[in-house]
Order: sequence, then structure tokens, then C-alpha cells
Amino acid sequence: MKMSISLIIGIFFIFLGISFILKVIFKIDFPVFKILIALFFIYLGFKILFGSFNVFHIRSDSSSAVFSELNYSGEIEDGGEYSAVFGKVNLDLRNVVLTEPETFIKVNAVFGGSEIFLPSGLPVKIKSDVVFGGVQLPDRNSGGFGSARYKSDNYDSSANRLIIEANAVFGGIQVHQY
Repeated sequence: MKMSISLIIGIFFIFLGISFILKVIFKIDFPVFKILIALFFIYLGFKILFGSFNVFHIRSDSSSAVFSELNYSGEIEDGGEYSAVFGKVNLDLRNVVLTEPETFIKVNAVFGGSEIFLPSGLPVKIKSDVVFGGVQLPDRNSGGFGSARYKSDNYDSSANRLIIEANAVFGGIQVHQY
């Protein structure tokens, strides 16, 4: 059973909603944050003690790092998604060759971090959305909450180009262009 980030966030919000309903309607104070943090520490303790204990199949695959680090350099495909959840993703695109008119990738950092390395001549447009985190764009524009946009100087909508959607929730993403 592979647990995606959307499932984890969805379960979190369901517990949060149930907690609010119990508190407002039934006057029952359910400390959802404390319980979720306690469950996380219990899980982490079992993971450390037994190593192979794998409730959430914590691992790195070809495009995500969960409680681990992923170093990726190579070809990217349109629609690719790279996620760091309690981990780190290093995405080295300095040798990438764009074969499509528009190549779109998504980079997510949830309680983790990602670094993206781009060549200076690559036409790129970046859209970032941040909630309690940070995204540092090549022009040093960054934010802790909200959205930001970046377009390289050589961006041309008629040439092959890279479009990056960078999302950070309690995490950080840095984009370097060399």
C-alpha cells in the first residue's frame, strides 16, 4: 500500500475537522495536533528500532524522497513530479535537453527541502505557492506565504522551454540557475 502525500494531508484535515466538530458541538476537547505528533514519534521509534517496520512504505523512489534524500540528474519527462516529504530532493537539470516545446514539472516540499539546479541558458518559467515555508527563485525573490512568479531573461514562448510548479508546505525550495 503506497501512501501518497495527498492521502496523508487529507487524513490530517479530516482529523482536524472532526476535532473542531467535537469541540464546538459536543464540547469535547480533542487535542488532534498532540495526538498526531505523538503517533509520529511512536512510528519513528518503531522505524528506528526495527528498521524493516514499514507502515507507510517509507522509501525513495525515482521521483520522491520520504524520510530520505534523493539526488536526481537525468532526463525529465513532461508532467514529472518530484516530492520531498520529511526529506530532501536535489534535482540537477544542468544537462537536460528539452525535446518538447513545453516541458512541465512539479516540485513539492512538505516538511522537507528541495534544490533545483538549472543551466543559465535554459528558458524557464516558475510558479511557486508557499504555505508556512519558503521558495527562493533565481532572482532571489522568496516568500514565506503566498505565490511568486519568475521568468528567465531568455524565456520565449515559441522556443522549447521548461515550466516548473514549486509548492512548499512547511518546507523549502531553492532554485539555482548557473
